[in-house]
Amino acid sequence: MEKGEIVEKVILENKIKKLNPVQKEALRMGILEGENLVVSSPTSSGKTLLAELAGLNITLNKKQKMIYLCPLVALAREKYEDFKRKYQKYGIKVALSVGNYDSADPWLERFDWIIASNEKFDSLIRHEAPWIGEIGLIVADEIHLLDDPSRGPTLEILLTILKEILPRAQILAFSATIRNSEEIGEWLGAKVLKSNFRPVPLYKGIFFGGKIRLFGFKEYKLSEDLGLEESIVENTLLMKKQLIFFLSSRRNAEALAERLSKLVFHFLEEKEIEELKELAKKIENALEIPTEQCKKLAKCVEKGVAFYHSGILFSQRVLIEEAYKKGLIKVITSTTALAFGVNLPNFRAVIRDVKRYYPGLGSIYLPVLEVEQMFGRSGRPQFDKWGEGILVAKNREDARELENYYIRGELEEISSKISTESALRMHVLSLISNRFCKSQNQLLNFLKKTFFGKKFKEISILKEKIEEVIFALEDWGFIKTEEIKENGEVVDKKLMATRIGKRISQLYLDPASANLFIENLRDCQKANEFTIFCLISKAEEMKPSPSLSMKDAFLIEQEIFKNEEYFFFQIPDELDDEYEEFLREAKLATIFSFWIEEKTEGEIMEKLKMTPGELHSRIEILDWLLYSILEISKLIPFNEEIKKMLKKLRIRAYYGIKEELIPLVSLEGIGRVRARALFDAGLKTISDLKKASVEKITKVLKSKSLAEKIKEQIR
Repeated sequence: MEKGEIVEKVILENKIKKLNPVQKEALRMGILEGENLVVSSPTSSGKTLLAELAGLNITLNKKQKMIYLCPLVALAREKYEDFKRKYQKYGIKVALSVGNYDSADPWLERFDWIIASNEKFDSLIRHEAPWIGEIGLIVADEIHLLDDPSRGPTLEILLTILKEILPRAQILAFSATIRNSEEIGEWLGAKVLKSNFRPVPLYKGIFFGGKIRLFGFKEYKLSEDLGLEESIVENTLLMKKQLIFFLSSRRNAEALAERLSKLVFHFLEEKEIEELKELAKKIENALEIPTEQCKKLAKCVEKGVAFYHSGILFSQRVLIEEAYKKGLIKVITSTTALAFGVNLPNFRAVIRDVKRYYPGLGSIYLPVLEVEQMFGRSGRPQFDKWGEGILVAKNREDARELENYYIRGELEEISSKISTESALRMHVLSLISNRFCKSQNQLLNFLKKTFFGKKFKEISILKEKIEEVIFALEDWGFIKTEEIKENGEVVDKKLMATRIGKRISQLYLDPASANLFIENLRDCQKANEFTIFCLISKAEEMKPSPSLSMKDAFLIEQEIFKNEEYFFFQIPDELDDEYEEFLREAKLATIFSFWIEEKTEGEIMEKLKMTPGELHSRIEILDWLLYSILEISKLIPFNEEIKKMLKKLRIRAYYGIKEELIPLVSLEGIGRVRARALFDAGLKTISDLKKASVEKITKVLKSKSLAEKIKEQIR
């Protein structure tokens, strides 16, 4: 397909009249000639369209695949839906690959464009997916997240590996406006396209003394009869616009949403009130038994406001996002911690709290780059002539400080985070397992090719850490080493993964967690659910442990005392430094125990203050760790009774059920609430259901179609 035709198709599918300056410059710099590019420009400057141009070129003209790497599953889903809608009609097969880190996903061979989370694609490399060699285009979205301690190391190692195994593949890296994009370009062997272009101008300003002052633009005088936040909301809604508030904590986000709902309700039209009532019902009933948080959120939504944080359920987030995009929800109050995950174009972003609390460090100012991200989505091309990003000052001095630091200050440099201990453990084992690095010198040479290596030019600072990691991995039995000598002198060390080491790398486990499980379960003869949960709560993947109140401590210590005889590992002494962390871990174990004892999300939240959103994300990790332990037990002998308990525990933890309900949840459409209803009605086994009439099952489940479906399954 001719390049002009590719450009026409992309313009048509994006419903635009012509390419914008960033996109024209990318064409001039050779994006359709296979040039590597780092594109550093503001949010909403049309970077995704560049991937579409290069993707069509690579697939239609070179018959190769595009891999589009995303830092978040939600972002990956969004890109997948978007690309599929636009380009399936041209014969482009688009696939989404997220979750399940223990699979090579061979089915992906049939697809042209593969959208994957960074971690998922890293796991596909560990599983040596055979189709990887067919990739001709690598797109790394949000590459500024190299700077993120939790996400950055995987992205950095992944891109370094891909550069090695696919030296001819084109690389596109998209970033927010950052200070050292040239360094990233040098690392990736790419030209750098820097631009400040935005389709809609963004004006930044400060709220202080009843006024919003937007620098270089205009000033708003707000109502003196209302509170600070209420006056900003009134001003926004009078302009028929929407806004997002960013706050430092969940509690602040919820309290503000409740307060603002009283005002926002008066701006709603009748039709909107009806639609919001329906939406509120869906949000309240996202769980089979609504929690107090579900009810609180539903009440706010009914009045046109939503709070948005990691404690709400994924399904509730999706409903809120859709309603906000439609203009139905007028105001969102979000935590600053979730700002990156909020892909909600709007008119005005207000950062009320510019500090975030970090345990052990106190309240710290947000990075300038993060504030830019929060402001970034303000100003929607199809609805707004401009967008606004506003900081809230407490006094005149504060206003001056915010202006100097955030409005006129410099963005931070992006730096590498691969030197963290857990990142090195995971990635060093992976590099040895996949035989990318067969010796210590090869490993050090590989690390010289990372962003860390390019930035610091030499990696002697890492060498000592690498030696410690290699020593630990060998000590744990995950690798073997052998000295390589020349003229009687040790010049290198051969590195080989053991069978268990390779399996742990494939399971995407931190080797320290794997060692924790092996050391404690290999000779374990006696345990129960609570003590197994206590062990799993020690794993790196479960950190940080939940916070602990005095009230919690009393309840947790009771649980520990009750299960004392089943502990198969040493409990720290009350005077030890580790005791408080052990109590936090035991709190998480108690939460999991409550869950498998069929306590509702509401009861868990009331008693132990864990929100439904966080509970379900922890249960997801628990399922993966239990699966990993069972996989390890195939290679390391565990006691048979312990293995049986672990198998049952995985099912119980997945559904949140007592052991007696295991047979019933094997039926499609039956979860914890329906299984309990059937059991309590005397239908305790599959055999009981076979004997029961459709009418009897219907009476219990209050659904004839489900009763018939059950009967079909057990014929």
